[in-house]
Amino acid sequence: MTRNIYYISGLGADERVFHFLQIQGVNETHIKWIDPFKKESLSSYSKRLIRQIDTSKSVILIGVSFGGIVAQEISRHIDVDKLIIISSVKSFKEYGLDLKFVSLTKAYKIVPSFILKWSNKLTADYYFGVQSKEESQLLSKIIDDTDEKFMVWAIDKIMNWKEPKTIKLDIVHIQGDNDKIFNNKKLEEVIWIKGGGHFMIVNKANEISEIINKTLTS
Repeated sequence: MTRNIYYISGLGADERVFHFLQIQGVNETHIKWIDPFKKESLSSYSKRLIRQIDTSKSVILIGVSFGGIVAQEISRHIDVDKLIIISSVKSFKEYGLDLKFVSLTKAYKIVPSFILKWSNKLTADYYFGVQSKEESQLLSKIIDDTDEKFMVWAIDKIMNWKEPKTIKLDIVHIQGDNDKIFNNKKLEEVIWIKGGGHFMIVNKANEISEIINKTLTS
């Protein structure tokens, strides 16, 4: 029986980051970002994304970075056969000290959106761990295509994410040991990718594909 995978990309990105995966025997659907309502909660937003999912059939969710957080929120509202997050976190506790500091001080709120986007593009190659000119060009295009309003909303949700304690999710967590964004090296219940950075969904796609294929057959 063919299984249905739903991919959720990172902050403002799109399905381009998943094109390097080779997953066997599945139907693949890419969840599209929609415009958030003003002051909309992440839980409410995630519920609206469920409209893109056929819940009458088995659901596999794969989320990258912010998409991994959203995948977890969706999984609190529907039955999910497999939940896989890549270059992401399972709770606020798993944030590094730098993100916790930014979250507590609310420093991100005083920076205009165009500066956030510009600085993101300026430092992206370093923080995402790109390994070639082609990867740099792809990442630059993704950042260019990111909606500024969505970016500001999503950053606020990341910085204020408090996962519910009442629901324990069964998560397969794939993380790079050289991730400079979610950089906590003391994560538990993680499958580590040696040398993997935040953009490893692209440059470590073969290793990640192998892990996902094994997970789906287990």
